Amino acid sequence: MKRQHYVLQFLLRAFSDDTEKLSVFVRGKGLSFRASPKDVACQRYYNAAKLDSGEVDTQTIEKELSQVEGAGPAAVHALLSGAKPTVEQREDFALFLTSQDFRSPRKRQEFADMLLGIEHNKFGEETGKSVESYVREITQASERRDEFDVAKLTDESGLRIDEDGTISVSFEATIRSLSAAKHFAPVVSKMDWHLFRAPRGMRFIISDSPVQLYESPETLEKFSGPAYWRQGSYISLPLTPEVCFVASHRPKSSGVELPPQFAVREAKGSDIRFFNQLQLAGCLKQVYATSDYPWLHKKSAELPEPNTNLSFMPVSAEGVRISVTAKR
Repeated sequence: MKRQHYVLQFLLRAFSDDTEKLSVFVRGKGLSFRASPKDVACQRYYNAAKLDSGEVDTQTIEKELSQVEGAGPAAVHALLSGAKPTVEQREDFALFLTSQDFRSPRKRQEFADMLLGIEHNKFGEETGKSVESYVREITQASERRDEFDVAKLTDESGLRIDEDGTISVSFEATIRSLSAAKHFAPVVSKMDWHLFRAPRGMRFIISDSPVQLYESPETLEKFSGPAYWRQGSYISLPLTPEVCFVASHRPKSSGVELPPQFAVREAKGSDIRFFNQLQLAGCLKQVYATSDYPWLHKKSAELPEPNTNLSFMPVSAEGVRISVTAKR
């Protein structure tokens, strides 16, 4: 059975040691084991789908990914050099980051969640046709938590109901969510970029959901959560145990659009702990590190077991909530 990765192997290899292995910590279990990057953050036929004809398509999603990720390794290497990135390097790295985000199991689950909300609130079929409509609809959906009647699902919703009652993202919707990475990349390319370098004796970790969005405290009252386009949002992605990438929006000035900044910073101990906590809290099932750190045993054990339920919980005709998952 073909194994397909949802975290790129070259990114995982950066966190392996001299034996080309890394330590894997299991969320909510307090367990760890050593493994090769080729054996983690992957799933059999993760990017495959059974078509209406009964055939299994293993290539369409893979081709979509290859189109948006081809320049990823070179863009990361250029960024790690510490030199100010060119416009082209910014575009390549931004596309690498957003495609890595949108290919993750968690993002697929969130996409199914969003589609449920859009279908329930009848926002129409324009999601993904433009950045503006996508922003408007996902924002509205994320701020509504009403009951959803599973009978309202239509063929155009981007979701399907399997025989066992599981609601999952349709093949077409998965393709559309991956394509959305192309629309969000320009937002990232125009943000201010920072490289945080770990001090001696401290290291960054990475997870099966390595791209993490978080929000500045001053915007928490105004918005319900971080998103690529929101002014208060930050984006982090560990690139190596020594370097973590962070993007932030430039505060709006008096109508003058300034070029994005690039800075290399020496991280403080509090920075390391913060970015590592983002990976811990945001992981779906696993966290990866270069060494078998005792503190990671404790932290990973304290995390609740992974919750694969969607937040828009459908209800039956009798009003009973139905537990649903996004199949991966």
